[in-house]
Amino acid sequence: MRYGKTIRYPIRGGRRRVVSANVAVSFMAQQGDIVALVGESGAGKSTVARIVAGLETATAGTVLWQGENLAQHPVTQRTLAQRRAIQMIFQHAHETLNPSWTVGAQIARVYTRYGLARDAQTRQRLVLEILDRVQLQRTLAQSYPYQLSGGQQQRVAIARAFAAQPALVIADEPVAALDVSVQAAVLALLLDMQRVHGTTLLFISHDLGVVRYLADTVVVLYLGQVMERGTVHEVFAPPYHPYTAALLTALPTLAPQPRPTLWDGEVPSALEPPRGCPFVTRCPHKLPGLCETTRPPSQAVTASHMIACHLPLAQCRAVFPAS
Repeated sequence: MRYGKTIRYPIRGGRRRVVSANVAVSFMAQQGDIVALVGESGAGKSTVARIVAGLETATAGTVLWQGENLAQHPVTQRTLAQRRAIQMIFQHAHETLNPSWTVGAQIARVYTRYGLARDAQTRQRLVLEILDRVQLQRTLAQSYPYQLSGGQQQRVAIARAFAAQPALVIADEPVAALDVSVQAAVLALLLDMQRVHGTTLLFISHDLGVVRYLADTVVVLYLGQVMERGTVHEVFAPPYHPYTAALLTALPTLAPQPRPTLWDGEVPSALEPPRGCPFVTRCPHKLPGLCETTRPPSQAVTASHMIACHLPLAQCRAVFPAS
């Protein structure tokens, strides 16, 4: 899958204005890869997820899937095969599960919808088998979502997504709403399901610690633009984009002294984004007269690693020795 798009939202009231959710976002995911999109709230991560899933359409750009551009195709206009191939796991499972249907009925509906089981006996067998795979008791097939814990609900959501036998699963902050005590178990389950099925996983997160654990490729977003992109080993080693370095300071550490904060302030409004580098209002390393007015160039560190920054790569290597 190749992704590169722009999306702008019109704002009602007063003079005509638009919010640019994503301006310059581009990446590629190979079969079986885990691609992580990271950044603070407002970075544009969930917008990317919703475009790929077909829940929103792009103003411009492409989402190239098996040779076809899906960027302007909402899910209602996609073929049955395309809908089956791309599934999504949301942050709040209880909002996506039908409270009036049992767990078993909701999973069985997937097998029916995509023609994976034509008779009730086969559907029942497949439901019980996938409940085993997500480590839920088979008796829960007769339960309703409100009778399950948050962790169990998210396991049902994972089961429902993988029941379609998709080629791509989009996981949008899938453990952010869970207790810390169950986050690791659910992440391990998601990773196991991805490996067993050979599924491509687009993982959305604000937590670089989680991303470091499971991703192959990392795309760092800020205000709708890619600041850095590379393999997980490249992004977690110098040179760093100043924004990546700032995110890394938020990782837990066993050091006796806390690491210094490398930024100040809040993410600028998408209504009035900076003219030059989007990170310029918070960057301690900005180059006056340049970063405020000119978009940063994409500097190739390696064939798979790029940094969008005016700073020379040698200076980026000294931004933050986080490795």
